[in-house]
Amino acid sequence: MKIEIEFIGFPVIYDIFPEGRHPHLFSGETITQLVEDLIKTNEQRVREALLDERTKEFDHTIQVMINRDFIDRDQFRDKKVREGDHVTFLRLLAGG
Repeated sequence: MKIEIEFIGFPVIYDIFPEGRHPHLFSGETITQLVEDLIKTNEQRVREALLDERTKEFDHTIQVMINRDFIDRDQFRDKKVREGDHVTFLRLLAGG
């Protein structure tokens, strides 16, 4: 299926995924499968950008939205991604 993906707050991979929407062909169904697909089909930096270095789990500073609706982390394994969806990965930033 064809979906759109977007990464916001990931300067380390903007040469791979510049800010903005990008078409992506995806054969899986869930957010978890999409993350696995993005890691499998792209460079090591995508793995480093999405996974916590220590735990190797999806980084807790990243929020995911489908069509501008935030998805709870406990729904990643079950939440279906559908044809035409816009999936946004948003890194939460803090500062002072």
